[in-house]
Amino acid sequence: MKKKHFLFFIAMLFVFSFSACTAEKTQSQSAPEMTDRTVQLDKCGLQYEAPQEWIAYEQTNMLPITNTTTEGDIYAKIQYNYVTDEGMKELSTVSSTVPIEDILQPFGEIIVFKQNKLESEEIKNEFALYQKQEQVASQEEYVYYMLTEYQGDIYLEGKDLEAYNILSDSMQTLKQTISVYPFDETIVAEAIDQIKRTISFASTTLEGEPVDSSIFGNADLTVINFWGSYCYPNINETATLQQLKTELVTKHPNVQFVQVVIDTPQPEAEKIALQAKQEANADFISIMTDETLANWIVQNLAGLPTTIFVNSKGQMIGEQIQGIQTLENYMTMIENALVE
Repeated sequence: MKKKHFLFFIAMLFVFSFSACTAEKTQSQSAPEMTDRTVQLDKCGLQYEAPQEWIAYEQTNMLPITNTTTEGDIYAKIQYNYVTDEGMKELSTVSSTVPIEDILQPFGEIIVFKQNKLESEEIKNEFALYQKQEQVASQEEYVYYMLTEYQGDIYLEGKDLEAYNILSDSMQTLKQTISVYPFDETIVAEAIDQIKRTISFASTTLEGEPVDSSIFGNADLTVINFWGSYCYPNINETATLQQLKTELVTKHPNVQFVQVVIDTPQPEAEKIALQAKQEANADFISIMTDETLANWIVQNLAGLPTTIFVNSKGQMIGEQIQGIQTLENYMTMIENALVE
């Protein structure tokens, strides 16, 4: 896994993650009484006590990764990793070329899944990473398994290996404190949907100016048109989009227009996109993709051109608009979105 992907992955996981002393409570669910060593994860109804053996490493060499999702066979996964001092430095360096697999040294995890998924390939593959797989709890249709004694390569020696073994052994202490309580998986589904509908990026325009997703905060509504230079000249509505941008300035100053050229940055694509703008005398903002935006495009767009509306937080509103539209159609859809 690339470092940038991993760091973005970790940032996304924080939406679903909780650690000791920062547990989330809900009005509708009843959880066991908490202590200052309690780890509570309301989205999968799991609670346990962080072992005392962890205290010496929690702020320096431990990295928990927690993910909860309704889109796979594993509903929740809480993986604990040991990271050396040098590894922590590498994780904080985006340009680092050290493979993530050489930095994270798993020493145990808990996974939550529906009982009827026990024989799925995803569950079997996760089980295969550890020598021991123990069911430690269940409720309704869900089962909770603890996986220990990692079977992969461990790149540790000396004091790091000693610390790793202490943490690995402590998983048995953790197991004795596990309890479960009711949870609502629809909360997770809604959170995932919100993430999917949120656009984030830090890039530059075709003209080389820095631009990021904070631009959405400049308007109540932003119209984003996704287009690729390889569509030119057969699919080219640049002139119409410039008219749209001009009309919005006059009629709806709280609405802004931007374009995303999906096959940039790439010299030939940039050249063609700039040519299309020059021919139409267009001065709207054209954004080149970064890794995060490119990933969003791959996961969410079915074809080009596609136009969407986002609010001031970058969250998509309504459905995607496929294909070329007339100026009148664009204005009608924008005004309907403003009303809604």
